[in-house]
Amino acid sequence: MLLQTVVLLLLVGLGVAAVSLSIAIPRRGKLYRGLEPEARPRRWVLMAVLTLMAVFLLWFPVWMLWPHSLVGRVLTLLFGVTFFIVGMTLKWFSGFVDWYVKRRGWRLR
Repeated sequence: MLLQTVVLLLLVGLGVAAVSLSIAIPRRGKLYRGLEPEARPRRWVLMAVLTLMAVFLLWFPVWMLWPHSLVGRVLTLLFGVTFFIVGMTLKWFSGFVDWYVKRRGWRLR
């Protein structure tokens, strides 16, 4: 029981740190200016990963408690679709998304 609590607290801490960094970097604060321009992450990548994390945080507790309920199955489908779209975008369509972002005049980094 103690080990499970420690692991859960570490995972929650890691999640909070990841979300905090993902929000702090696009705000162009002190951390953002400290990074070299080519080392700065693309904004659309951060948004895609944060969306995937939000869907996961919504899906996982429901799936653990009620895996065979209608809500659990719908959220499983939503998580699967989101995971597939984000994965394919990062794997195969990142060049296209970069081109589209630059064409629209939005900031890439």
